[in-house]
Amino acid sequence: MRIPLKQLGLLALAGTIGIPSAVSSARATHAAAPVTITIAFQELGNPSGYEDLKWWTQITPQIEAAVPGVKLKLDTIVASEGDYYTKVDLALRSASTAPDLVKEDSFLIGSDATAGYLTPLNKYLATWPDYAKQWYPGMQAITTFQGKNYGVMNGTDVRGIWYNKDVFKKAGLPTTWQPHTWADILAAARTIKAKVPGVIPMNLYSGIPMDEASSLQGFQMLLYGTKDPLYDYKTGKWITSSPGFLDSLKFVQTVYDSKNLLGPTNDIALSGLAANTLQQQLFPKDKLGIDLDGSWVPGTWASTGAAPWPQWQKVMGMAKMPTEFGQAPGYISMSGGWSYAISSKSAHPDLAFKVMQAANTQQNLALFDVLVGNIGVRKDETMVPSYAQVPMNPFFTSLVAFSQFRAGFPVYPEISIQIQQAMELVMTASASPAAAMAGFADAVKGIAGSSHVESR
Repeated sequence: MRIPLKQLGLLALAGTIGIPSAVSSARATHAAAPVTITIAFQELGNPSGYEDLKWWTQITPQIEAAVPGVKLKLDTIVASEGDYYTKVDLALRSASTAPDLVKEDSFLIGSDATAGYLTPLNKYLATWPDYAKQWYPGMQAITTFQGKNYGVMNGTDVRGIWYNKDVFKKAGLPTTWQPHTWADILAAARTIKAKVPGVIPMNLYSGIPMDEASSLQGFQMLLYGTKDPLYDYKTGKWITSSPGFLDSLKFVQTVYDSKNLLGPTNDIALSGLAANTLQQQLFPKDKLGIDLDGSWVPGTWASTGAAPWPQWQKVMGMAKMPTEFGQAPGYISMSGGWSYAISSKSAHPDLAFKVMQAANTQQNLALFDVLVGNIGVRKDETMVPSYAQVPMNPFFTSLVAFSQFRAGFPVYPEISIQIQQAMELVMTASASPAAAMAGFADAVKGIAGSSHVESR
């Protein structure tokens, strides 16, 4: 500990005139002062968007009791998602503004670690048996970058296939439905098209206007159901051309084939508001059969959601997304979500980690995930009654075991845009799947560098 010059003078004086009691008293007072651990997180700025603040406020007394000598300071950053990223980036650059704990989108762990903003947690996590035992392997991997773990996930999401049972019944399809291959999905969509006029058979997010929904809910839900991922962690290269990539684009082409259209028309699909239209209007009116989408969708239909729909639990079904041919592991999901990380500028990383541990107990995480509407990242959250009783939570949680995640490297956002571009070229018949893949490969070579790409 650095001792101020004024205090050094007092110590020297104490040695000459004999005032040790005064010094002892000063030291005792100094030692008793609590250490402030600042926690930064995003809020949306409306009454229903302060879930993190509600959670931290509720568990703060418990944490301060569990970690003696610590006082928590909650730094609420009211901002949109993009603005939050910018504000956190600026704050993490300086020790005078950096929080001790910061809420990090798992998608940005790689770029923030590369920038030197985050503290590696490996040595801390090695002393925490619960982490290795309870966090799903995928949830540990999602915050790992170049062999180092930089965050602890406190909630996630998953993706699967929503389907309207009323539409299925009209089409003569089973209302308890689980496809086992991509062909099964297309067969159901074609049956709906043939037997239920006026209904959009299926939705697959595609194209630039739907941004990351196209990349993640759309393309990568397909790609990771093939043998070819987007990034090979063994070679450290982006896979820009592969049979799986081509098959995924062919699936997009099939859904949006204008001669036998299974998906939404372009005025919906390429509007940028497709999710709102599909979830708030078409599903509740029995005008959509199938939708590849996420675990968060029921929030739209809740009594406090954008389009309350009390009947949704009876009408809507959810199926696992199969791999292309039903090959192992049989099903696939994609996950994102948020984590908490320790700033590299924190003056108290050891205490910050103790706070992180205390916040991420079974009961505390279940409380948070119910409050926010997340899917739990701890296996034992399913044993907490309040979590298990949330509609669909047991099903959604079962998908985490085989869920994959985005390759969170700094260049990923640019590569994601190229995925969206390739999808849009195919869905609008502006390019064949092979030509769109070739264009994607050329673009990524320029983004990542020719030494960081490969073909299969």
